[in-house]
Amino acid sequence: MVTRAVPVIALLVLAGCASKIDKLPDEAQLTVPEAWQTTPIVVTTEESAASISTDQVSPKDTSAAVENGWLNRFADEDLNNYVDIALRNNPDLWASSAQLKTAIEQVTVTGANLWPNLRAGVSSNRTDRETDGITTEIRTVSGTLEINWEADVWGKLTQRRRAAAYSAQAQAELYNAAELSLVANVSRAWFNLMTNKLQLDLAQQRLESFQNTAKLIEENYERGLRSALDVYLSRTDVQRQIANLSDSKFSYISSLRAFKTLLGEYPSLSMDFEAKLPTLTGPIPAGLPAELLTRRPDVKASQLLYKSEIANAKAANRDRFPTISFTGSIGDSRDEFNQLFDNNNMVMTLIGGIAQPIFQAGALKSREDQAYYQAESAYASLVKTTLNAFQEVENSLTREQTLREQHKAILEAVRLAQGGLDLALDRYQTGIENYTTVLQSQRSLFDSMLSEINIRNALLQNRISIHLALGGDFATQEQRADNQTLPSPTQAQASMESVEESEPATDTE
Repeated sequence: MVTRAVPVIALLVLAGCASKIDKLPDEAQLTVPEAWQTTPIVVTTEESAASISTDQVSPKDTSAAVENGWLNRFADEDLNNYVDIALRNNPDLWASSAQLKTAIEQVTVTGANLWPNLRAGVSSNRTDRETDGITTEIRTVSGTLEINWEADVWGKLTQRRRAAAYSAQAQAELYNAAELSLVANVSRAWFNLMTNKLQLDLAQQRLESFQNTAKLIEENYERGLRSALDVYLSRTDVQRQIANLSDSKFSYISSLRAFKTLLGEYPSLSMDFEAKLPTLTGPIPAGLPAELLTRRPDVKASQLLYKSEIANAKAANRDRFPTISFTGSIGDSRDEFNQLFDNNNMVMTLIGGIAQPIFQAGALKSREDQAYYQAESAYASLVKTTLNAFQEVENSLTREQTLREQHKAILEAVRLAQGGLDLALDRYQTGIENYTTVLQSQRSLFDSMLSEINIRNALLQNRISIHLALGGDFATQEQRADNQTLPSPTQAQASMESVEESEPATDTE
């Protein structure tokens, strides 16, 4: 009767331990459009129509495959060299690499529970025995070999190793994301440095322009052609430009130090370069929205972390199943160490047992529910990460069009402001216009020139954001093969091959 009751009891136990983790979806449940929703900006005038560049992004361009090697688009050899330096020296990337290695080692630690645990021990004992005044020394050497093993009948241990493997794979994707982010940040900092240097040069040019105007006014004042008010106004403007120049110097110095820090170097001010911002040409291949889910490292990492939490939840459910374990040992005791285990008089034991948790005040059930809710949280994080990725692409594509239109308009504004200043100076010299008109014309010109520099930088910054949002690699496969200083995503995941091979192909449900 007892023997027949065992299967029935086991079925009742398993039925009571049914998992609800299967209610969660395998992947993010999102409706993805066939193409990006970015639309061209509507222009209504001939001037604005002429300002739209032919190489901007349009919906028909977005079907092209996302390119690798986007760093080459900037055609800046100095930037490429600095990126190489940052990839070698940046401490944040070192930390990400160390975290990846730690996660890979954790797979081995977790997977070790699937194998028998062997432990050997040796001890030596000396006893002095006195009989009839005679002391006799007795020495014994003992040795034991113990084995402990839990049979993974329900796949609990397999699920925990699988969770560790998914977590390590996610860390590899996060390493790739950190690498791409570092390259993007170095590129942004480089263009910000160029922009601040150009702004510093413009501030110096602006100061010289106001100084020349003030000198001209003072000469006319000495000849009695201008009033003292014009002299005061011109000198005031000169002092304001001196203050602006100091502010521009500080911005330039700050950007230089920030750039040096990104490179992993001491933030000194010793650096020679030519301040120039590259001109962007060519369409932006944006690929299809569905491809983003399999290309962006942060999205892939979020997917893998979700799988890891599902595996942990399955393992927590199976903690409530019966545990089948085996314990054995081999022992011997001899006078000499080299005599251990050399005959058939060793003591051997092997014990097998089944243990079923019955009452733990609801702890096992709460741990299972806790793991399930953690998986739910990971799913919510996956959905959020995916939606944010789509948003970043859509916004950056739209921003590209807006900035190009602004750049064309500001270039025209610079041309018109230069003509206005020339005319104002001529009319001021002849006495037709007052100094206020000249001052306004000067400010309009230099403000427009400053805006043009800022918009060029914004175009470059947004182009970097587009490439980063799309998840394309900054280097081509050929460049990575030729330049061993560049870490490769495949190198970052090379050690993960053993993890994937060790992951069981089947799962005991």
